[in-house]
Amino acid sequence: MTNGSAAEVFLTRLRRLGELRRAELGDGRTSLAVLAKAAGAGSRETVRQWLSGSRVPQDPGQLLRLVAALREETVRRHGELPYEWWPLLDSDEWERLYADLARERNRATGDAVRSELVTRALEGRSTTEPADSPRPFGDWHPRSLGVHPSISGAPGPSGFVLPEYVPRDHDRRLRGCLERLAAGQEPCFVLVRGESCTGKTRTAYEAVRHCLPDWRLAFPKDADSLLDLLAADGLGPRTVLWLDEGQEHLLGERGESVAAGLRRLLERPVPLLVLMTMWHRHHGILVARSDDPVRDPHAQARALLGQATEVLVPVSFSGEEERRVRATGDRAVSTALRSSRDGALTQTLAAGPALVGFYESADARPDCYGKALVTAAMDARRLGHGPELPDSLLESAAPAYLDEDRRAGAGPDWFAGALRHARTKVMGVVAPLGDLAAPSGMGARPGVRRLADYLDHHGRTARSYVCPGAAFWDAAQRHAGRASDLSRLARSARARGRYAVADALFARAAERGDASAWSERAYLRWDRGCFEEAARLWWAGHDAGDTYALPEFASSLLEGGEVAGARRLVPRIEATGSPKALLFLAEWGELLDGEGEVERLARAAADLGDAEALTFLGRRRMLGGDEGEAERLFRRAMSGGDPAAAFELARLRLSAGDVPGAVAAAERAAGLGDYFTPGIMAQLIIGMNPAEGRRMARQAADMGGVGPSPAAQLTPWENTVRQQGLAVLADDAEDTQGPGAGEALLRAVAEEGDPHVMAWLASRAMEVGDQARAVALYERAAAGGYARALVSLAHFHRSTGNLTEAERLYRTGIDAGESSALRGLAAIWEEAGDPARAGSLVYHGLDADGAPARPWLPATDRDIAALGSDAVDGWFTVRLGEPPDPEPPPKSPQQPPAPPGSTPRSTAPRRPASS
Repeated sequence: MTNGSAAEVFLTRLRRLGELRRAELGDGRTSLAVLAKAAGAGSRETVRQWLSGSRVPQDPGQLLRLVAALREETVRRHGELPYEWWPLLDSDEWERLYADLARERNRATGDAVRSELVTRALEGRSTTEPADSPRPFGDWHPRSLGVHPSISGAPGPSGFVLPEYVPRDHDRRLRGCLERLAAGQEPCFVLVRGESCTGKTRTAYEAVRHCLPDWRLAFPKDADSLLDLLAADGLGPRTVLWLDEGQEHLLGERGESVAAGLRRLLERPVPLLVLMTMWHRHHGILVARSDDPVRDPHAQARALLGQATEVLVPVSFSGEEERRVRATGDRAVSTALRSSRDGALTQTLAAGPALVGFYESADARPDCYGKALVTAAMDARRLGHGPELPDSLLESAAPAYLDEDRRAGAGPDWFAGALRHARTKVMGVVAPLGDLAAPSGMGARPGVRRLADYLDHHGRTARSYVCPGAAFWDAAQRHAGRASDLSRLARSARARGRYAVADALFARAAERGDASAWSERAYLRWDRGCFEEAARLWWAGHDAGDTYALPEFASSLLEGGEVAGARRLVPRIEATGSPKALLFLAEWGELLDGEGEVERLARAAADLGDAEALTFLGRRRMLGGDEGEAERLFRRAMSGGDPAAAFELARLRLSAGDVPGAVAAAERAAGLGDYFTPGIMAQLIIGMNPAEGRRMARQAADMGGVGPSPAAQLTPWENTVRQQGLAVLADDAEDTQGPGAGEALLRAVAEEGDPHVMAWLASRAMEVGDQARAVALYERAAAGGYARALVSLAHFHRSTGNLTEAERLYRTGIDAGESSALRGLAAIWEEAGDPARAGSLVYHGLDADGAPARPWLPATDRDIAALGSDAVDGWFTVRLGEPPDPEPPPKSPQQPPAPPGSTPRSTAPRRPASS
């Protein structure tokens, strides 16, 4: 700093302002705490540093609010502003000084950039680089890398607060991995995953700072920037590729391209680190194997994640970890320890409770308008919209969360005021709605917001039983950010019985380029007997480029037993050239001319890189007795990322008496995200190797580290896998510890907060006639967020004649997305003597506000009034190009969940909800 610089002048004026406060105004109304609140600063310590001239405010608005508070108190005491104090309390003068300081800093930055460009020119290097090229790790501030600031504590020079870091068990594993990387010559991919605000990014940052401080780091802000960086070969040796919130790169429209590019990057024999963070549930979506044989939306991502060294960050600190943290004496940590529940210190440190309190308390005008925007953002995110929330969506959806009086009282500038409120930083740390960084360069993206992580988490739990009204769905249709957002929102509407709303959203998604949305619209009609319209929509999807559309059409024909009609589609399906379409034909061999055609198409799919086709071929070899070739194919498929191959290999090795080989295959399945295989193998080997069987059962029950805290968000299949592991452990406890030990184990798990296990225990209690205990457990499970428990309770009340309570529970279940609840409600109406009303409900569903919908589909020959709650069931005999048979065959019984890799032959392969 040189004499006379803008910075020196600015800091001198700040010190004089501090002297004026102490000498003329004292504490009382201008205490540091009062001024911190008036300025919106993080703490009184921040204000003290400003007024001592040791720190520059990063937000000019905070400085101007501080000056205004001092000026107001001066006028209150003296009746007017003394002339000699005008320069120190003049807001315009402070704005000028701040502008001078900003210009000086910008000049310094520009000089550094120009110097770098000159150096490159002299060295013959290109001066054009990707926007997010690597730079030395030491140049990165943790805030720029996505590390959450703390709720309080001693602030650093930039005002960014981080508590002292205490390494935990997962840190030691991560650092060991990075130390081995630094000593070698090979690349490494590490995935740090956990729940929201558990410290994933801080864990990654501290590991790099500790182990690789002299490496360079690149942080692409979006998929386009990452692909540009990979295309430009911009990642040299000793570079960290920082992918915070990796799901944003892998779940987007270019996610598969990103995953493929990263897999190629990791094939290079250079010391390079790909370091990614991710939420558990996003990881589950990306590694989940599709339930149908035709389309796999995340094949590349699943193969990529299968290569990762995983580091799991738990939500809670253990007792020993809390003791080590407490010993630091850090002020921020001490505050978190006093206010944290269940050891979730990192979430508290990220201002979670204060953020929720700020949101929930904003009921009066004008703050209620800001709350409406945040609630709209919560609902948009939990119902499927991506993280980039358009302002237009929030503005149009807000009326859904305001009563008539508040809507009438909104002024012409209500949205600007609401946005200001929603962007207020709570405790100076995080705002409910934040900005998104521009794809490259500096500044924020205009017109889009991002919901704070902890409020996203809060909304998914606190509002899980709420379905928004018509204003929300209309806003979603008109203003959702992308076609994929529209399709995910449409699936949520369909799950909540809003069929006409779902159809309109799918139509909009199709218009905006999501070819798969045509098939979703087709299914809504096919299941209701509108066969010609459904066929038209499947062909439209095919014409729009969806290679999955005709296989779905053929599957629906096969579902009704119409093999001849499906066979007429075979040439068009094969002509798509899609490996999934070819595999579909091979798996439905009755469509082909002999086993030779089955083999030819399966091999063609495998040659195109489809790992599941290799697994299919392996099963054929295994059934034919060629176990050696089957094992070779299974291992190739595992390398391609198919966990079903690991399942088959484990079975193969166990049948040969090779228990260690079966265990190794099950471990590989777990590495690919399939914990069903360890659960099944545990059941089969626990008698031969009790210790190994228990370990694998615990692995299945824990779902790779997902504890009871997010259990209410498990999918039905994940719940089945978890219950498989717990069942093995409970049976083992009964065998080794005596009668009642298994039940005690399950009760202990339930007490940890797992609502699925509570419902499981409730069903067992109901089976033995203990209705009171069953109802109590179902109610606890429902209160914990498990919507299916609502339906179980509704069934019970319906069976006992309490129809009012049953209807209430069914309606709540519908709004929670539990689709079976709608049929339960229809059954009540049918049993009350109104089959026409019941039939209309299951056929047309509910409108956007939850009332029975008006007819929205073309008329068919189906007698809705006569069929009642069976008016829609998805099982019909259909003639291609001909009207449906007048007598559809009886409904097929429900089947239990199939293991990974199996292909249910009685239902059409539908797209998974994550696609």
